[in-house]
Order: sequence, then structure tokens, then C-alpha cells
Amino acid sequence: MTVEELSQIYYINKEIVHIQKEIAKLKEKNFYKKPVLSDLPKGSKQVNENLQYIEEMEELEQQLNFSLMELQKKRMAAEVFLQTIENAEDRLIIRLRAINNMKWQEIADEIGLERTTVSKRFYKFFTVQNSHNSH
Repeated sequence: MTVEELSQIYYINKEIVHIQKEIAKLKEKNFYKKPVLSDLPKGSKQVNENLQYIEEMEELEQQLNFSLMELQKKRMAAEVFLQTIENAEDRLIIRLRAINNMKWQEIADEIGLERTTVSKRFYKFFTVQNSHNSH
């Protein structure tokens, strides 16, 4: 597994947050308004707004479900990959960065190393792994 493949987890998480914000914003519009009782004929504007709301909500929910399924697949692959890493400290650094989406400083604080040491260990692992795979 490469750094690029692991970084997909980060971007899918960001995508999910973005879609959830869109859904929340759409729900705030609240097209479903209480009906006004009157003898006057009703226009179709409210019906069109309701249909548009339903279509947009269905589309966003489909996007969210797709992204959640993708995230689950990527995380499962990452977990399998992590089980192949013998060095526990490297495994923890990679887990915290790729799976938990932690920043370098947060990882450093968590395991008691310098921020630069943590990031160097992360990238060194993949550099060494790539050189082993190329031979």
C-alpha cells in the first residue's frame, strides 16, 4: 500500500463531512411548510420546491452512502496493510496519520516524539518499503 492509497481515507473523510454539511444546509431551507388554509387556488411553486428538495436530498444521500462505503473499503484495506507492519511504533504512526486523520503534532504529542521525527518515520517507512518492492 502506498502513501497515496492511504491518503484516500483522509480525502474521503473530508468528502463525507462536506456532503453532511450540504445535507444540513438543505434541511435548514425546510421546503415543507405548513399549508395555508384559504379558498384561493394554490400555485405549483410549493410543489416544485418540494420536489426539488426531495431530489436534492436523495442525490446527497446517495453520494453520502457511496462515500461511506468507499471509506469502509479503504479502511478495511488499510487495516489489513497495518497488520503486515512489524514495527509497532511505525504501525502506530501510520494508523494515527492514515486512519485517525491526526496532524503530525498531535501524533508527536500522543507518542512522545518530535513532530519532524514522526513525519520522517512515516515517509521513511514508505521509501524503504518501495525500495524493497522494487528489488
